[in-house]
Amino acid sequence: MADFSNPVARRAARLLAECYGAPLARNVTALLDREGLLARAADRINAAFPVWVRRRQLGVELDVTPLVSALIVSLAAEASEDSEGVGQELADLYAVSGPERDELVQILLDRLGGANMLLSNVGAEDLAAKLLIATGSHVPQQRKGAA
Repeated sequence: MADFSNPVARRAARLLAECYGAPLARNVTALLDREGLLARAADRINAAFPVWVRRRQLGVELDVTPLVSALIVSLAAEASEDSEGVGQELADLYAVSGPERDELVQILLDRLGGANMLLSNVGAEDLAAKLLIATGSHVPQQRKGAA
């Protein structure tokens, strides 16, 4: 059955009901929602590289496209300056595995600006709150007198 707590599913059901009636609209909405085609709108966490949080059927999706895009643009800038050097470095990285690959990836990431995101206290609290909402979980409260 569709998750009618999802505002996108509720809107889809209303729109479909206008044309096809409520019973068919609920069935079609449930089918579309079950297939993941009625994704909730993502909640944005503001940061130097914004993060979007979206609830999914099996968990939570974090969209960090701006960070990944910045890394790719940095790599492209390096490649435009020294295409043979960067190409060889990427080929070397591809040719190894395990800890050696991890070390080469970390060196490249550090040079490109790193893959860590710094969130302000407000941004971190916002992210934590949105993750809890998206997972549908709650933080268990400690019982009085419990150790």
